[in-house]
Formats: sequence, C-alpha cells, structure tokens
Amino acid sequence: MSEDKKIINNNEDTKIETTKSEELVNNNEVVTEEVKNNEDEVVKVITEEKIEEKGIKNKIKKLKNNKNTKSIIAMTLIGGLCLGAGFTYGKSVGRTLPATARTYSDNKVVATVGDTKITGKQLRQKMEPLFYINGKTKMTDEEVDAYEASFIDYMTTTEVLYLEGKEEGITVEKEDVESEYSSLMSSLEQTFNLTEDDIINKFNIPKEDIEKELEKELIATKYIGEASEVTDKEAENYYNKNKDEFLKVRASHILIKNTDDEGNKVSDTQKKKNKEKAQDILKQAKEGVDFAQLAKEYSEDSSSENGGDLDFFGKGQMVEPFENAAFSLKNGEIYSDVVETDYGYHIIKKTDEKYEDFETIKEELVYTLGYEKQSNILDNLMEKYNVEVK
Repeated sequence: MSEDKKIINNNEDTKIETTKSEELVNNNEVVTEEVKNNEDEVVKVITEEKIEEKGIKNKIKKLKNNKNTKSIIAMTLIGGLCLGAGFTYGKSVGRTLPATARTYSDNKVVATVGDTKITGKQLRQKMEPLFYINGKTKMTDEEVDAYEASFIDYMTTTEVLYLEGKEEGITVEKEDVESEYSSLMSSLEQTFNLTEDDIINKFNIPKEDIEKELEKELIATKYIGEASEVTDKEAENYYNKNKDEFLKVRASHILIKNTDDEGNKVSDTQKKKNKEKAQDILKQAKEGVDFAQLAKEYSEDSSSENGGDLDFFGKGQMVEPFENAAFSLKNGEIYSDVVETDYGYHIIKKTDEKYEDFETIKEELVYTLGYEKQSNILDNLMEKYNVEVK
C-alpha cells in the first residue's frame, strides 16, 4: 500500500494502542497471538475500504446471551490445563527449566482480592509450564513480567467478578458445568491423546476441583454478560445525545510532501520552498481556479487522480491538524492557510458532510458501549474488593 494513500492515526503520531496478547496452546506449543505496535506503518487508510476499530478494553469479551458461556474467562482454564499438558510433555522429553525461569515461594502473596489471597504457588502453577514448554529458549525479563502480569490479571479479574456475581445471586446450572467439563476433557483428549483419567492423574487436579473452577468462571462470565448488556434503546439514546461523534466530512486536499521517495525528511531549504509552493497553490484555489484540476496537477499523492478527493471520514481518522482544519470548514470552503503534518503541506477543501445512520452503526455502537460498561464495572469492582498486586 503506497504511502500517499495513508493518513496516520492521531494517537502518539504513528502509534496505535494494542490489545493484550492471548496465550493459547496448540500441539504442545504455546501460540502467542499479539497485536503489536508498528511504529513505521500504523496508519488509517482513506480509501473505500472500511476500517473496523476493535475495542481495546477487552479483558473480557461481551456476551450476547447466557448460552454463550465460553468467554475468554472460561477458555483461560483450558489454556491453563493445556499448559499443564505442555509441562508434562516438556519433562517427558528431557527438558529442564531454562536459566531464565523464576522460582516462586508457595506461601508468598502476589495479590489480594478482599480476603482472598493469590499465592506464589498459584502463580507458579501457571508460569512453570511456560518455562518447560519454552525449553532452552531464553525468555527476557520483560517477557516473563508480561506473562506474570497477564496471569495475575486473569486471576484477580475472575475473582472479583465471581464474588460480585455471587453477591448478586448469580447461579449456573449443574448441567452447564458438566457440559463445560465434558467439552474441556474432549478437547484435551484430542489434543494430547490422553484419556480423562490420564489427564486427572498427570495434572494432579481432581475432577471436583476442575468443576468448581469451571463453576466459578461461569458465574463470573454470566455476571459480566448480564451487567454489561446494552440494549438497542440505550444505544439509540447515546446516539441522539452525542450525534456530533457520528459526523463525517468529505474533503479534498493537495499535498506537497516534505519527504523524499525513500520517506526521508527533506532539507530545511527544500521545506521552505515546498511551503512557498503550497501557499501559491492555495492562492490560486482561493482565486477560483478549479480545485480538482489543481490537485491533479500538483498533489504528490494518489488522490490527485481523483482531484484530491479523500471521501468521507470521521473524527479520529486523520492526524489532528488535518482533522481540525477539515471539521472547521463549511461545505465548499477552502481552509485559510496551508496545514502542516508529518507528510507535508496540505491545501484542504471541504466538499460535503453527513451523519452516520443509526441503523448502520447500531451493532458496533452496542458493542463499544458494552466494552465501556465492562471497563467501568471492572474498575469499580477492583476498588470495591480492594484488589492489590504485590
């Protein structure tokens, strides 16, 4: 994708916030799915493609109804048991703990949730399999810290949601727990070619303990699903009260770049010449010379082929200086000065505006508001239960 079709996101110039990675296991290996910062190429594209923005407050996935019980919470238990399988596998093939492995004191308290203590033993049970699976691979302190933080976050989050769920009278049917247990065992049996008895014995986790943990996690899941539910009516009320958030403008621009073909910044002397050129083009546009024709002649990006047209865009899709200028204009108006961004100098003309239709964005809005509810609920519960990470 060519640079001239890209307008960078306004979060820290060229960075976009990322979600936490989720640790999964497949075929005895930990598969880490990460969403990474890409400092050079993180951009939002102004083309006909739709850009789907995913919420970053995703400690827990929103549940649409009570039947959908396999949330990220419940799945983490499977991950934990799979790590146990990896632990067993690692030892069976002669692996030893790598030099970067950490030791954990069983009785040391690593976090508290009200009167509940999360100990080094619990953390070790989750971390040690990771070390064995990695074998001789050297893990950095930062990587180990990240795994520890992720597991502690999972344990504390699950605990506060479970406690609040119990307080609110949330229960789950025994059949649901048994169904989850059967599904879990079937998955592990197929993945590691072990029988249920093998799994129970090798992991040294009684069936009753697994079912108890599943029940806790299902209660936590059910509670957050119900507590964070957003109705269509709530979403519509939000839409009507915050309609400016859903305004989109259409603009055309003429870009005089301040970078060379390799993306390097031009000299100060050349930059000065570029500004003078942009100001001259702006003057022509204000005097009535056809904007689209000027864009085709002078603009140094691919939008020149379309007379500088960038189509519709909403707030947050352009860098701040560009956005501020475009949204300040009336239809058909040209911004009074050239606008400088990291890409160069822009001459901007607003050509149209519209509000996104509620029915078009309803599903996304319900999803987003659900995440916001979850975030607020979790923040409040962390405070209510006085969660402390040591």
